Amino acid sequence: MSPEHLQEVLQLCDAAAADANGFRELPKSTTLTLYVAKDSVGLTVANVEAVSHRGHHVQARTTKGDLYVLSLDDVFAANIEGRAQSKGARRAGFASE
Repeated sequence: MSPEHLQEVLQLCDAAAADANGFRELPKSTTLTLYVAKDSVGLTVANVEAVSHRGHHVQARTTKGDLYVLSLDDVFAANIEGRAQSKGARRAGFASE
């Protein structure tokens, strides 16, 4: 993943500005899953709530408090969870809106 690609992902997430430690927090209802591969071995880092980017390294903090340090070159995709707008609950019967 290029630094520009990562910045686009963080922008789509509406990530906050970097804090004193360099982490960009995602909004409360939003998490990321990062997909990483190196020499045909894959790793999925789910429930990422904050990301820090320094050079060619990415630090990803999960909702459980785990911290992953990854090479940006090995990250190839990201899934943004929680950004879809809810259409609301379905009503029983044939009610019109």
